[in-house]
Amino acid sequence: MINIIYKALNIIPKAISKIEKMYTFSILNSHSGVKLHSDLKIGKATTFEMDDDAKFTIGKNVIWRDYNAIRIRKGGQLIFGNNVDLSHYISMNCLDKIELGDDTCIAEGCRFYDHDHAFDTKPEYIWHKNKFNTAPIIIGKNVKIYSNVTVLKGVTIGDNCIIGANCVISRSVPANSIIFGKHELMRLPLM
Repeated sequence: MINIIYKALNIIPKAISKIEKMYTFSILNSHSGVKLHSDLKIGKATTFEMDDDAKFTIGKNVIWRDYNAIRIRKGGQLIFGNNVDLSHYISMNCLDKIELGDDTCIAEGCRFYDHDHAFDTKPEYIWHKNKFNTAPIIIGKNVKIYSNVTVLKGVTIGDNCIIGANCVISRSVPANSIIFGKHELMRLPLM
């Protein structure tokens, strides 16, 4: 009897997850700025928000797993190349442009911000809630970004790079590099 109750209760979260996925696909398919390949795989509990004038291009064989948050605002452009693999708990906030090249893999907990809040320092410090400084983020091909990395506006990461866990990437990274270190970025040639 307990087995039957347990199995019946397990059906509810699975049904909710399926409805969430169908809803996300309906948003993607109905938006005029979205170009997606039919083999896209989306995990459960993904938050997806997209303004009317935003653009989202999704290549072949893209997987984005569970509990991700993707926001494309104010004419922003998000591009996933072919064979892009996004793990769990990733946040992408796009006001300008974020591009992930082919064969790129992003581990859990990573964050991407192509903008920051504008502020003035004279005559006094004022932080502007609705004004932003923006610059594109470009991630090359065959890049592996490990857990809990934050990539900030204006960064280009070249092809064939490895970004170690817990890094904050605030400046561009040349191709064929390994980046590691929490406080001071250290660069080693990969090839």
